Amino acid sequence: MSVPSIPRSVEGTPNTRQTLSKRQAATVDALLEAGLDALHEVGWDGLSLRDVAIRAGVTHTTAYNYFTSKEHLVAEINWRLLTAIPDPEPKPGAPLADRLTEALRGASELFAADHDLADAILASMVARDPDIKRIRDAIGGELLRRLEVAAGAGHDPQVIWATLMLYSGAMVQAGMGYFTFEEVVGHVGTLLALWDATTENS
Repeated sequence: MSVPSIPRSVEGTPNTRQTLSKRQAATVDALLEAGLDALHEVGWDGLSLRDVAIRAGVTHTTAYNYFTSKEHLVAEINWRLLTAIPDPEPKPGAPLADRLTEALRGASELFAADHDLADAILASMVARDPDIKRIRDAIGGELLRRLEVAAGAGHDPQVIWATLMLYSGAMVQAGMGYFTFEEVVGHVGTLLALWDATTENS
């Protein structure tokens, strides 16, 4: 299994509660890389922020300066990997359902390609933590933006929002084992196509 590479710190990242110097940003990057490595070695249940700090070559106190918990760390990994995915290419002639599902494919493939990461992300994103909520909101906004890019000018905002709801629900269902992450985009596309056909015939 190929291990994804985490993009370096950039301005606007929602993970921390402070403006980072270059040195601090490098520390955060090291913690994220160490966290992903540890996740693949010990899994979600074995992951701890203290161990991640040791792997990154910093004290656990330093790690807690930037991340409140292992959930916070994994949420930031999710954000970094998502924002590194290229934008969907606009295809005005393609059916809307195809354009919208293609915009979600990269995000779902993160889960399909790395089940250890998928388990950790699903566990972390539901945590009741203000820092995680900030990242969760940023991820939702990024997915909406990608859907808007794929839909093109004149899109119906309600269709975009409904697509995100379908996708979110399908990801939860996949996380519970009702079907695989590889099947998520296909299920969303099928529902969108049915919706589109119903709308045209009404």
